[in-house]
Amino acid sequence: MSFYGNRYYHLNKTFLSILGQWPFQSRLKGNMMVGIALLFICSLTALELIGLITGITDLSIIMENTSPLLINSLILVKMINSICNKYKMKALLENIEQTWKTTKIGPESEILRNYAEQSRTLTIQYAFALYCAGFFYTMMPTLTSGIYMILPTNKTYTAKFIYRLEHVLDVDKYFNLLMLHTFISVFFLLSVPIAIDCMFILCIQHACALFQGIKYKIGCIPSSDFVVLKPNIENDEAYHIIIDCIKSYKRALKFSDLLSSTYATSFFFLLGNAIISLSFNAAEIIMVDNNMDEVIRIVAGNLAQLVHIFYLCFTSQRLIDHSSELQDAIYNSKWYKISLRSRQLLAFTLMRALKPCHIKAGKIYVMSMVHFSSILQVSMSYFTMLTSVQ
Repeated sequence: MSFYGNRYYHLNKTFLSILGQWPFQSRLKGNMMVGIALLFICSLTALELIGLITGITDLSIIMENTSPLLINSLILVKMINSICNKYKMKALLENIEQTWKTTKIGPESEILRNYAEQSRTLTIQYAFALYCAGFFYTMMPTLTSGIYMILPTNKTYTAKFIYRLEHVLDVDKYFNLLMLHTFISVFFLLSVPIAIDCMFILCIQHACALFQGIKYKIGCIPSSDFVVLKPNIENDEAYHIIIDCIKSYKRALKFSDLLSSTYATSFFFLLGNAIISLSFNAAEIIMVDNNMDEVIRIVAGNLAQLVHIFYLCFTSQRLIDHSSELQDAIYNSKWYKISLRSRQLLAFTLMRALKPCHIKAGKIYVMSMVHFSSILQVSMSYFTMLTSVQ
């Protein structure tokens, strides 16, 4: 069994393999899965776009087709970014595997296992939330129709498709076929952020584990009440531990920089797209006459987007916090009870630790919980603007 077949990373491997984005799968299988995923995603996007263009004079059609088109465009950017940066993802995974293999059994190995277990938990939660939202988003017309058929009521219910296409073709005639196509397409649409974002969560957790391991090493620096200021290097145990910490710190910084560059483009597009799509979805509830099942569908779509943005900002914030805590570990160490050369090394390390690691969107905006709240505020502002022009 390969290293990534273990319980910690097996789900990530499975999700990425579904899209053909697992760096270690065969090229034939990968290209085939990419082709299938893009076929369904692009065909759904094309149908929504045709519906929007042909009904451009109808406000309700504009509102109902623009929202899913914005989401689809974001997911396509994620997919393209993943395809273009597949070699970087492979480098990240190889780095993780190498770290596990070179870490000796002990407290540092336990730190890696704990953070990998957290990554697995976050992956399960994230996938469950998005797939549940996708189920309610896709199946509400069918579920509501079934309820009306079962319940003894004189009311009739005409299932409304999840996007406007009745002015282009006979939706009632092809309803089942369109629903099947939409269900499969939405599955692939959801699998893209789940696979790619869970890969991001995995890497963030590993980076946090690296910083936590460095903090542990710093806490283990030996000290003595009787300080020899200039001992021989061979006998200066604190010096060698600090050197090891610096090497680990450089690896953690290099890993974080590679991770940030891998996702910088897709995150930059995410910021503007999320604000507009959240605003459109919220305004659709007020500006368009909707049944209860349609309101549930729109709310499910908005919740999925919020979960998507929240998890990315939350995990990015964890990286900032863990890299910032390194300076506290240095401050709290007994630096005054070690040799002069060891103190100098700690001082240089502290100077670098004052600048925490960030995940940046387009090398401009820092992904964090502060930025998540800013996205919500701006989305509400656009929502107010859209409803005011009703």
